[in-house]
Amino acid sequence: MRKTILYQPVIIRKEYNDEHWYYIDNVFKPAVTKILGETLPMPDALKNWLGDIGTERAQQKLESAGERGTLIHEACAKLIKEGKINLLEDFPNRKDKKVLTGFVNFFADYQPQPLEGYDKTEDKIFPPEFIVASKRGYAGTIDYVCRINGKPYIIDFKTSKGIYESHKLQIIAYRQAFYENTGIYCKVALLHLTPLTKIGYSLHNESKITIKGKKVTIGDFLAVLNLYKRLNGGKIPEPPLEEQYPPILYLKKQGQAV
Repeated sequence: MRKTILYQPVIIRKEYNDEHWYYIDNVFKPAVTKILGETLPMPDALKNWLGDIGTERAQQKLESAGERGTLIHEACAKLIKEGKINLLEDFPNRKDKKVLTGFVNFFADYQPQPLEGYDKTEDKIFPPEFIVASKRGYAGTIDYVCRINGKPYIIDFKTSKGIYESHKLQIIAYRQAFYENTGIYCKVALLHLTPLTKIGYSLHNESKITIKGKKVTIGDFLAVLNLYKRLNGGKIPEPPLEEQYPPILYLKKQGQAV
């Protein structure tokens, strides 16, 4: 049996201007979420909502939702690592309490176990928020890698109102990159953390990772990646230059020497 040659570049994730950027072996590569966000059409439900609420107010709500989603993701990662969070002090919102309780319910129902790393000699397990990169030219951060019923899984956490086509393409792209980096082929699932269900979550497994009744494949994502390049003149656009600021700002008063 031929041994798989793993793709294991040096991956650096940088945070800038409320976005994250990836450098693979010192070369910029776009995030899966950025590729999908700039290429796919907006869901009809979101278009209607934007029309009803107005652009400025909608932008404020979207930014607030993004911040909330980040906090929920961080809380889920902390629960996995440490086994507990302070629900009373850190999450006063009733809906947040319910979705985080939903995350705990998911663990109780499915009993996910740690997934061992590909290097068995070091006895490593994959941590929450595991960064991957594909030789096809993209990168991303996987929320959770685990075993369920003995089988390896990649699970992405979603706090949006629904599960959209972009989410399905995203997790398939992650699976491909994870396989290239580790040689482990995983099942995939989307964990929808929502206060609209009785138990605070719903799990969308492989049978639901479809678009218009057809199973989503890596070829579907690569078609979107090619479109992203075409929309940007056939290449990956460079990230914005990071603005430089001094570590300390001084207010100069009249007559005061600098």
